Amino acid sequence: MFKLKSIFTPAEKAVALDILNKELQALGKKIPVIRDWEIGINLSTTNPAAYDILLNSTFESLDDLQVYQVHHDHQAFIQFNKDYSESKVILDYEI
Repeated sequence: MFKLKSIFTPAEKAVALDILNKELQALGKKIPVIRDWEIGINLSTTNPAAYDILLNSTFESLDDLQVYQVHHDHQAFIQFNKDYSESKVILDYEI
């Protein structure tokens, strides 16, 4: 989950969410080890504790997750996202 920078106006935040959504959608198509890729934008805008955008991804194995984590396109997105997000929450789990 990503929380956008608090300096964004509501209009800037809407633009940033659109940009991040498009970048994440594209990223999901670039890395072959991704089994499933879903992006969600928070509908609740009144809770200051809420995060703004969620990425839910699925991999066949822990090895595939590790391939994704170091993949150059993922690393490029991390650098790109620094202009938009002030914090993130990551939860890697096995089902």
